[in-house]
Amino acid sequence: MENKKIEHVSSYYAATINEAINYPVLKEDISSEVCIVGAGFTGVNTALNLAKKGYKVVLIDSARIGWGASGRNGGQLISGFTFSDKFERWGEDIAQSVWKLGADCTDLVRQTIEEFEIQCDLKEGFIEVALNNSQMNELVARKEEWERRGYQHNLTLVDKNQIKNYVASSNYIGGMIDSGSGHLHPLNLCLGEAKAAANLGVSIYEQTKALKVNPGKEVLIETAHGSIKAKNLVLAGNAYIGKLNPKLRRMIMPANSCIIATEPLGNERAKQLISKDMAVCDLNTILDYYRLSADQRLLFGGRWNYSGKEPKNIDQNLRKRMLNVFPDLHDLRIDYAWGGNVAVSMHRIPQLGRLTENIFYSQGYSGHGVAPTHMAAKIIASAISNEWDMIDTLSRIKHIQLPGGKWFSSPAMSLGMLFYRLKDFLASKS
Repeated sequence: MENKKIEHVSSYYAATINEAINYPVLKEDISSEVCIVGAGFTGVNTALNLAKKGYKVVLIDSARIGWGASGRNGGQLISGFTFSDKFERWGEDIAQSVWKLGADCTDLVRQTIEEFEIQCDLKEGFIEVALNNSQMNELVARKEEWERRGYQHNLTLVDKNQIKNYVASSNYIGGMIDSGSGHLHPLNLCLGEAKAAANLGVSIYEQTKALKVNPGKEVLIETAHGSIKAKNLVLAGNAYIGKLNPKLRRMIMPANSCIIATEPLGNERAKQLISKDMAVCDLNTILDYYRLSADQRLLFGGRWNYSGKEPKNIDQNLRKRMLNVFPDLHDLRIDYAWGGNVAVSMHRIPQLGRLTENIFYSQGYSGHGVAPTHMAAKIIASAISNEWDMIDTLSRIKHIQLPGGKWFSSPAMSLGMLFYRLKDFLASKS
């Protein structure tokens, strides 16, 4: 009996796919140098990196290419990988090398787009907006640190009077423009990268769920209708790792993030709203993020809940949040509304490491994964080829495992978010 096919959610992105390619289901026993489980940005780009190095690679996904967060997110291409200050205990050289991962990750995405001529509506420019003095001070401090460390792109602070020239909302007291960040169509990027990987010889199988991993000198990955024997395994399931590896599941907390897409605004109204066509994001923990699509829709998203359950009435609730930022948009029709899980880590640091000598993993991008996933893929591929030991540096951070897996992590995360809501509230009074 065939399993029911899992298709992309009904999003604006799924409705505007450049080229629909269906990859086969694995129905035999095969072998490879590397098997990668999870065909989001991390898995696809790890495969792409390894294929360029000449490795024989198999990539499988339980659903479709980019089905998870990689194909559903806000499309914000933002610089930054992790908090380098967490690594300062091991010396300034290591802290600097970790910071540089974030400084370089957006350029890595641009290089991939250019190399494989991927059409994904790439636009340059990002403004992070502050709702209160505490958040503005955070931006000032970050600008100073990034410039001190040698960021190659321009960072520009704007005050309350200037920010209205970029975002037509009275909610913000200032912000910071990052010329090194921007926005794009994430699903078309992921699909384009997968096509490039396939063209380089990567064997891709969709609707092929990894049911069991048998470690060893050669790892055996069992699926419903076949198996893969591989010298190396990469686990890139992220928020959807599920029961495949309980240890990795306990290290993350699935959080639901949702987006709406309005009807097209038209050029004039779109330019009035976000005049420079930048991606926008606030600094709240329960944040709002938004941008214009290529056809001038407003894509407005927000972190929703931390239970991992998809909420009801996404369009109504996000419309309310959108009108809090842009009251004049009350007449707009909502054409698309969708959601999905992202994997949040306790430290808000991506988790990269080895489970055994030949089983690698990467997860926990905490909702900021478009660019960092590409850097993580480069790091993992380079670890497999023994060309770069950055994975050993990043794995020095010991990640907390929540007891009881999903039964404990959701209540724990809810309590944590109450704390952060209170923190956001107190900051707003400063």
